[in-house]
Amino acid sequence: MPDNPKKLRKQELNKIFLEGLRGYIKWSSDDDSAPLLIDLQAPTGAEYRLRAYLFNLTNPPGGRAADEYKAQLILPGQKKKEKARLDYSDGRMPILAAYAQEGDGGVFVLWDADKHDVISFSSNIQVKSDAIIMATYKKFVCSRRTNNEIIVSARPQYLYEAIKERINIMKKSILEDINGSR
Repeated sequence: MPDNPKKLRKQELNKIFLEGLRGYIKWSSDDDSAPLLIDLQAPTGAEYRLRAYLFNLTNPPGGRAADEYKAQLILPGQKKKEKARLDYSDGRMPILAAYAQEGDGGVFVLWDADKHDVISFSSNIQVKSDAIIMATYKKFVCSRRTNNEIIVSARPQYLYEAIKERINIMKKSILEDINGSR
């Protein structure tokens, strides 16, 4: 794989994301939509209504530590110098994810949307390369960032399991907030 692969278009990112969830998709918006809307159905009957914000994850030379990847965030319709919010409407949970073209089939990284719900134009989010490397040989990997945020990394074929883990982390965080254990 080249050192700096070209960035994928939204439609390509959406297609890889949807292919990774094959077998669990009950409904999805068109593969050129941003954000991508997805209704998942688990074998247990549980349903998840998602709004996926998908970005490229890159490791450009200069300006960033060599062991760090970044995704540049610009939300749909967001203008320069404007802050935007992730959309939680219609009972949909936002998934903030970026795709690194690494290994066989690449790796998705899922951040905690609640920690990034207000986004400045062209801001970025980072992940250490260890999280991506480990995800190339495990189903999914959970990594704790210095701000205590837990991110989940997975290859596309394990994306459903990674999303379930992301939801479980979110539920645990909410319960800790309610119980005052943080």
